[in-house]
Amino acid sequence: MKLRLSRWRCAHQKCERQTFTDRLPTIASPYARRTSRVSEIVGLLGHSAGGRPGERLMRRLGMPVSDDTILRQLKRDAALVSCDATIRVVGIDDWSWRRSWRYGTMIVDLERRSVVDILEDRSVASVARWLEQHPSVEIVSRDRGGLYAQAAREGAPQARQVADRFHLMQNLRVAIEEQMSLGGRAAGRALLPDKGIGSAQIDPIQDDPHVAHRRRVRHAHRQSRQAVFDTVHALACPIRRSHVAPATAGAASRNG
Repeated sequence: MKLRLSRWRCAHQKCERQTFTDRLPTIASPYARRTSRVSEIVGLLGHSAGGRPGERLMRRLGMPVSDDTILRQLKRDAALVSCDATIRVVGIDDWSWRRSWRYGTMIVDLERRSVVDILEDRSVASVARWLEQHPSVEIVSRDRGGLYAQAAREGAPQARQVADRFHLMQNLRVAIEEQMSLGGRAAGRALLPDKGIGSAQIDPIQDDPHVAHRRRVRHAHRQSRQAVFDTVHALACPIRRSHVAPATAGAASRNG
């Protein structure tokens, strides 16, 4: 494809751009090596098929493009979308660069379901600084840790803080476990009442409420099984004695 365009030169010596040409945004972007239509096809095939498969498909279609070019096109499109988009709802959570050694912070746009930024560390200052740079944030979804709560209060005081989906499901599971441990189960397993669960021995050093609750439930379940065993054993002893007594009497009469 060959295009004939006008080109002008600026005579001012201090001008940063010495030459100017016509722009054709509907055909191709500045400094592009392919048209906008071909770039759109590259992005679509790369997004659906990937690098190597997209390269093979583009070659069969008569538009040979390398897999590296396809990946660069995808990254370029993602950068443009992230720059132009207004972020309203973000999810903040930590992730490990190296497990149990170094952690960072991942920020996700929950409306578009895409990663917005990855911070180097897991600190209040870095997250608050990022939120200050994005005043359009209205909702912050986070875990129940105090680190991100403090960062949201400092960096985005206008935003509303909510719990993320994982911790909501965890709260639901804990509530169901508590109700089942208090009300009993359909399997006929007798569980202890509130005072039995509350009297379980818990390590005072352990500050996680979920771990403490699981330990109380486990201890109460063990005690309830022991109570069921003792009850069955106590009911079975008179039956066993009633079966043994007639046989002993008959043997005594035969011996007499």
